Amino acid sequence: MSVVSRPGEPGIPRTANAIAAALAPGRKGPFLEELLAAEAGDAQLAVMDRWHLRAVADSRRTDADRAQAGVLRSGEGGGARPLDDVLASLSGAW
Repeated sequence: MSVVSRPGEPGIPRTANAIAAALAPGRKGPFLEELLAAEAGDAQLAVMDRWHLRAVADSRRTDADRAQAGVLRSGEGGGARPLDDVLASLSGAW
């Protein structure tokens, strides 16, 4: 698979290895399972598009913002939507 870059995109290449390496350990397995289940070509590229944003979010998380990320993930932060819901809603935007 080739690396697809977009202007202004964060520095994680859109390759299966780079995405898997950037994901939190608990997400690596589901990503790889979904990627392997997808048919080669556009279906695999769509999986990588969906998971790339999650990998960027995971790679930028620090101990200092872990509590805030938990609030955002749960949706309890002043009208914020849970992060997983936002990422799921973006999956059809590509």
